[in-house]
Amino acid sequence: MAQLQKNIGFASIGHLIYTLLAFLLIPFATRYLGVINFGVYSLATTVGFFANLLTDLGMSILLTREISKHRKIAKALFDSFMGIKSVLVLITIGLLLLYLQVGNFTVTAFHTILIYSVSSIISSYTQNIFSVFRGFERIEYESLGMSLDKFLSVILGILFLIAGFDIRIFISSFVIASLVKLVVITFILQKHFFKPGIQYSLPRNKVLMLTALPFGLSNLLALCYNYFDILMLSAMTNFRDVGWYNGSYKFLSLTTLVPIVLTAGLLPQLSVHHKNRIELTGLFLKGVTYLFMVSIPMVPVILLSAEWIVNTVLGPELYGSIISLKILVFAAFAQMLNYLFVSLYAAVNQQKKILYFQIIGLFINLVLNFALIPVISYRGAAFATIVTEWIILIFIVVWASIHIFTSTEAWKVFVIKTVQLLFSTVIITLVLWLSIKNQMATLLALFVSAGVYVLCLQLFKVVDLVALSQSVLTRINHGEN
Repeated sequence: MAQLQKNIGFASIGHLIYTLLAFLLIPFATRYLGVINFGVYSLATTVGFFANLLTDLGMSILLTREISKHRKIAKALFDSFMGIKSVLVLITIGLLLLYLQVGNFTVTAFHTILIYSVSSIISSYTQNIFSVFRGFERIEYESLGMSLDKFLSVILGILFLIAGFDIRIFISSFVIASLVKLVVITFILQKHFFKPGIQYSLPRNKVLMLTALPFGLSNLLALCYNYFDILMLSAMTNFRDVGWYNGSYKFLSLTTLVPIVLTAGLLPQLSVHHKNRIELTGLFLKGVTYLFMVSIPMVPVILLSAEWIVNTVLGPELYGSIISLKILVFAAFAQMLNYLFVSLYAAVNQQKKILYFQIIGLFINLVLNFALIPVISYRGAAFATIVTEWIILIFIVVWASIHIFTSTEAWKVFVIKTVQLLFSTVIITLVLWLSIKNQMATLLALFVSAGVYVLCLQLFKVVDLVALSQSVLTRINHGEN
């Protein structure tokens, strides 16, 4: 459990810095780019997302799992994956150029999508190196790389926007940051672990690729609904609606910080204890409890403060994001859980099962988008995302309850803590609602509600925040293993 806390501690620092810096960029991008160019930027990040996934196809997750179990052959595994990646990169570039040719984009949109996709492909290489760090449970190096990347891209991006450069120069900041990150992370890999290389062995690569593919498809399907929504919105509506929809989703992307951090800390531990179902169940339920500490109060807080969030963070020009933010917060709750469950299924080598559920979800999502987007535009896309995420979550939870989880005292503790979290959420919802109703400044009301929530967590002993913080900081400072 000490190693789990250390993993989560380092992952939290890296992802917190990364997320806060990304959050800092949002108000500059929405205001300086305008709603139309922000829509173009949204489409570029969407295409870049798919480019990144196509060059990885689950190799990062599989590499983390296998290195956690077999550290002595880490270099051989990594070199083999690099051989596979070189082929995937060529295929991805070909598909990208084909998409750009048939997409009938303006010159500016064409260049913007291409530039951002290049940065995504570069970043996919660092994801594989991060997998090595996770496998050896040296999450601090990943945190360093993530922080460096986002610091450079955000600072350069803001400077380019303020200087009045067009969207293509702004997007180039991501390419510069990705290149610097790759150089630094490769240096760390070579100095502290092994010298990277490339190996081509068709029989071995075929086995690895077939094993990794379910991870890649699962990761794609777990996160793709928003990106498919944007692709369909750009084809069926206009860049204004794309900007309104993605503005709210950009803000809600902050919520992925929690499951990403927990997955980085949990996956190595879950993989080690994958045969001990009592330990496995206890570890995962502890992770869900940490997740619920954020996801449960998140829903009422965003519902009550959505208008203030959009006007303050995104800007008045994205006023259409208010309604989509209120809708998508329910999808975000389910998506956070779905993301966390991927690590559990991966640890017990049941990733194919979750893939089947997500394929069902994808089909439902596409059908709903085709039916709703022509009628109610981006609001229809938001409703489709809610239905999709919750259907997948139901399938995932039911199957795991039958085939993965086992009876343990951890369930009793989990239920008690969940009830305490729900009660704490009711209290802070009332505090926030009364504060806003009595015309308290929304920012101040949010701070007051957050303070009340922390007191509730400490009072009900949901988690000893003081002891946990001291433990994590002590282990980080002393570099304990």
